Amino acid sequence: LGIALAQNTEPNTGYHMPRKPPASAESVDTDPTAPSLAPNLNYFAGPSFVMAAVVLAYSAGVGSRALLQSFQQSQPPNPSTAGGSPSSSGHDDAWAWTTNPTMGSDGFNWTQLSMSRAGNFPNGGIKYFDVDAIRERGAMWVWHTTFARSIPAVVSNIAQEYASKFEGWTREDYRRAWGDLDIVASFSPDALFQRGRLQRNAEGRRHQTLHRQRMRFGEFLDVLHAAETSRPVVEHVSVSQSATRDLSAFGLPDLPPLLADLVSTTLDARNLWVSTAPKTSVLHFDWQDSVLLQISGTKRFTVVDPARLHTVYPCVMRTEALVRDAPGVFRRVLGDREIDNFPLVNITHPDFDRHPQFRDAHVMTIDVPAGSALLLPAYWYHQVESFTDGPDSMNVAINFWFQGHSLATRLYRTLRENVFINCTMPAPEGALHPCRDSVLPPRPPPSS
Repeated sequence: LGIALAQNTEPNTGYHMPRKPPASAESVDTDPTAPSLAPNLNYFAGPSFVMAAVVLAYSAGVGSRALLQSFQQSQPPNPSTAGGSPSSSGHDDAWAWTTNPTMGSDGFNWTQLSMSRAGNFPNGGIKYFDVDAIRERGAMWVWHTTFARSIPAVVSNIAQEYASKFEGWTREDYRRAWGDLDIVASFSPDALFQRGRLQRNAEGRRHQTLHRQRMRFGEFLDVLHAAETSRPVVEHVSVSQSATRDLSAFGLPDLPPLLADLVSTTLDARNLWVSTAPKTSVLHFDWQDSVLLQISGTKRFTVVDPARLHTVYPCVMRTEALVRDAPGVFRRVLGDREIDNFPLVNITHPDFDRHPQFRDAHVMTIDVPAGSALLLPAYWYHQVESFTDGPDSMNVAINFWFQGHSLATRLYRTLRENVFINCTMPAPEGALHPCRDSVLPPRPPPSS
């Protein structure tokens, strides 16, 4: 496994999960009297050695007893769900639906991994520094301080040139400057973009991919106005991409200032985000490292440390496309893909009865104002809420995704491939599906 991690430098663009474990699947738990590798972590000073030791412990199947006791206390095993089959007895154990149904008795070293990360975080868990630190120390210092150690950071004033340029702009200002430029607009039946839904037990949980339509920016503003003023509001729309990778026509940078050398060689994509409040991109992770430049308005990120990935109840579900036939009228079309980066937990209003492991999650909230940037390593779960400075202003941001290939990224990629709940499976009629929806009411904007 360690050799595979070291050699695996190909970008991960998704894969198909197995639907159900073999009926003869056996526990990989080791003898509880066997010596543990965890104490040896204390002898290593660098985080890379810690990560390597954890990978070795994982591959050896060394159990994490503290976590197992927590699983067993919060979700008592149900024999009727052995082998990953859904239960008709009403027992609400989501882990019984995982392709590793013995999660309640097998160890995956989550405790050791989480403990190994504690010393990496300053008070508050997020690094904050000004653009002058990058000018003084360089882009590679940023890499070793943040992405290489899988630690998010907020950089103030790095996008101030662009924030000042667009400060105070109204929608008509954007129309005059961008009205004839092509963009891609996304349509959603509500303010929660790209969430998973359980419509019927027989279908399993499905991830709703948004209806996207190419149009001029001026047309987008017209559609946005119509959506906002309809009563009742029947759809929400935002810009999720420019029609080209070249953002210079928008007066925006094609690469993040001072970080071009870090991003350019493995750049996967760049996105232009334009929206009004309310808009929420629900909890998910990205497979790549990213730099987000906030140009106008504020984004609030609620993030979860991937070292405790299991606490958000990662799952796999099939996709369904929302096809917009008319304003507010969407048709569901089942897709042929499966997706694994949207978990079950409702991060702002968690249900601890259904998701007790979330009590152990390392959750942090980050507000990114205009002129700042968020450096977010791969596999950090994040929910994003967008706010504007006034009713006639807009939230504008740019995202740059690139393949950093740090040891931490490779480790999280390997671990999360082995722990997920299979939400593609149906549940018996009348039973409570473990992957059913949670209510996600809106939250107030950040205080000024």
